[in-house]
Amino acid sequence: MVHNLSLVHVLLALGAVACIYLVVRELRRTYVSQWRLFAPGLAGLFVAVGLFLLQIVAGQPRWAFAVAAVIGLVIGVVRGLTIGLSHDLYHPQILISYVAKLTLLGVSLGIGLCVVLEIIGAFSSPGLEKLRLWAALSAMVFAVAMLGRATVLTIRLRLPHH
Repeated sequence: MVHNLSLVHVLLALGAVACIYLVVRELRRTYVSQWRLFAPGLAGLFVAVGLFLLQIVAGQPRWAFAVAAVIGLVIGVVRGLTIGLSHDLYHPQILISYVAKLTLLGVSLGIGLCVVLEIIGAFSSPGLEKLRLWAALSAMVFAVAMLGRATVLTIRLRLPHH
């Protein structure tokens, strides 16, 4: 451990990099397979759960994370319902506007920022405990929103089209 940093922080940073990378790959494709919809959210969830566990060990209340997960789920479901879909002869196609692509990229960068804030907070602990808590709560909202979006899009892609 370097000061209060640990291998956990390295794993969280790798999870955040994976989340950002997977979002960038998703945004560059016209056809997105269903597993690719879930990949960034799962990487984000890895980060969010890691930050959650660090905060639970620090004595933070669990209910705050449940509220953050519900907020993220609502945001993700609404976002998944508002994204346009079209079908060609072979594959369903997700129509994501440029602004929506930037928003998704912003969410993944937000997860990266949460990890950076956790690392800064751990390094200068105990002065930034509230910052670490807000980073963990934000990561939970971001990750669950990405998974909610992916779930709704998968359901919509599997419904028969007209």
